[in-house]
Amino acid sequence: MSLRSRLLAVLLVVPVALIPYWAMAQQPAPAPSAGATTTGATVHGTVLDPDDALIPGATVTLMPTSGKAQSTVSKSDGTYSFRGVAAGTYTLSVKASGFANYSKPAVHVTAGANLNQDISMALAEQMQQVNVTTDTVSLSVDSDNNASATVITGAALDALSDDPDDLLSELQALAGPSAGPNGGQIYIDGFTGGELPPKSSILAVRINQNPFSAQYDQVGYGRIEVLTKPGTSAFHGNATG
Repeated sequence: MSLRSRLLAVLLVVPVALIPYWAMAQQPAPAPSAGATTTGATVHGTVLDPDDALIPGATVTLMPTSGKAQSTVSKSDGTYSFRGVAAGTYTLSVKASGFANYSKPAVHVTAGANLNQDISMALAEQMQQVNVTTDTVSLSVDSDNNASATVITGAALDALSDDPDDLLSELQALAGPSAGPNGGQIYIDGFTGGELPPKSSILAVRINQNPFSAQYDQVGYGRIEVLTKPGTSAFHGNATG
C-alpha cells in the first residue's frame, strides 16, 4: 500500500472513533434525585435592651405560617441563631424577664439565605395598684353609732345595788366624766330633776345614748336615762304651779 493510501485510511478512521465522545458531551446533566435537599437558611441576630446592652437568656421563637416552631435561648453575648431554616414566612418573637414581649411578623426567609435579625427589646410597664382607705370619725345622733352607749337591762340590772344611793353611784361610774359645767344629768322617763326610783321599778337604764340629740339641753356625755316599768309611777319629774 502506498503512503497516500495509508494516510487516507487514517483520516477516515479518526472521525469515526471520536463520534461516541462527542455524543456523550452533548447529553444533558442528570437531574437531582427526589431525595436530595437544598441547604437551609440561617437566621441569626443579637437581642438588645433599649440602651443597646446585651440580653442573655432571652427565649427566641421562629414560628412558620404552618408547621412546628423553633425556639432557642440567646447566649451570654446576646446572640441567637437558627440553622437549616426552610424557605418561607415566619413570625419572630422574643420573651425576656423584665421586658415587654417582642413580635415581628412576616419575616421572609429564602433558600440558603443568611438573614440577620437584631432585636431591640422594650422595658415592661410596671403597674402598681394602691388601695387607699380613709378611716373617718363622724358624729351622729344615731344611738347605734355611739361607741360609749350602754343599755342596762335584765341580769345586768339585777347585778346592781338595791340601795338607791349606791345604785346612783354605780350608774354615775358607768357614765364616766360628764360634759359641761353642770355635769351629767339624770332623766327619769324623759324628765330631769326627779329622784332615782327603786331598782324594782326600773325597766332599763340607758347611759350616754344619743349624746348630740337636739331634744336635750346639753351634750349627753354622763347622761343617765332611767326608764321605769309601766304603772310603777305616774310622774317622776318636778312640777311648778
